[in-house]
Amino acid sequence: MIFQAAATIVYGLLIAGGGVAGFVAAKSLPSLISGGLLGVAALAGGLLMAMGHPVGFWLAVAAAVLTGAFFGVKLATGLANGKPVGRAAGILALSVAQLAILAFIG
Repeated sequence: MIFQAAATIVYGLLIAGGGVAGFVAAKSLPSLISGGLLGVAALAGGLLMAMGHPVGFWLAVAAAVLTGAFFGVKLATGLANGKPVGRAAGILALSVAQLAILAFIG
């Protein structure tokens, strides 16, 4: 469980940092808000898991699913429109990896 908690905390920091980076690069307030909220949710989930609270696991799962779903849609629409999708693919892969850690390592 401690590995799951640590991985979730790192994941939350990466997602929150990505939201800040999106805001700095493109002045995107939605990036800042969604990255901040989902990153804080993942961080809280990781901290709660580290303290032994089961709700932390579900909070971490929810944050990873929402992030993955959002970037999965971005990836699909980007591919359909011929736009660059490297960043969306990377974040989707990160979310899938986080879900795999939560589901299979414990």
